[in-house]
Amino acid sequence: MNSRNETRFPWLPSRRPFLRSAAASSLLFPGIVHQLLADASDPLAPREPHFPAKAKNVIFLFMTGGVSHIDTLDPKPELTKRHGQEIKADHPEINNRPGYERIYLKRPQWDFKPHGQCGTEVSTLFPHMAECVDDIALIRSMHTSHSNHYNATLGMHTGSFTFSRPSLGAWVTYGLGTINRNLPGFVVIAPKQTYAGTQVYASDFLPGAFQGTLVVPGSEPIANVVSRVPANRQRLEINVLQDLNTEHLKARSSDPQLMARLQT
Repeated sequence: MNSRNETRFPWLPSRRPFLRSAAASSLLFPGIVHQLLADASDPLAPREPHFPAKAKNVIFLFMTGGVSHIDTLDPKPELTKRHGQEIKADHPEINNRPGYERIYLKRPQWDFKPHGQCGTEVSTLFPHMAECVDDIALIRSMHTSHSNHYNATLGMHTGSFTFSRPSLGAWVTYGLGTINRNLPGFVVIAPKQTYAGTQVYASDFLPGAFQGTLVVPGSEPIANVVSRVPANRQRLEINVLQDLNTEHLKARSSDPQLMARLQT
């Protein structure tokens, strides 16, 4: 039910009162109605997962320029065996490219040893991680043919190597919501933008409330957080802006993107 229905048929209930009424009387679909209400009025409200939750938090470490997988958690016996062997640069992205005329295989710089009951091999670079390897789910089958950092980074965060899509953080926030109403749905801690820029934590076609907030380590983690004017004057300015924005929102049928902007 949109604003056109409300104008042409003023006797019809609006969407929100209708859903509240349905929620009070529905015995068949309480979960569906609850979800609709949450999405309409509070997109970041906590949601029950499909299965019993085991994880309390999601922390995704993406280390641009970090240590290689073959030096940490992904041993390559054949690579060690063929150390120093020259190979041909036959990949289309590097073929006939300056600096790739001669390529030599290089074995890992650290040794690997099996650990835990699972026997997973871990590099000697991570002795403490090796002690708890039985509690770690390690995926070694993921790969990409992209040598371009921009595309690979975009694909890692969104699942798409060419076009922007909702980021991993946006999907997690969309699916689970957040219990902390005083913080953004999720934050991105980085000294500077990585490859693909804001696309790696954007919400794309999901509502804007699910996008990440960049936090820069240092004296000013978030730009313009510290007020430049007295608190009472700032409160007055914010109230005026909220009133203007609310009227602007009403005239546009409660646009979810505008609503998300108001909540930030």
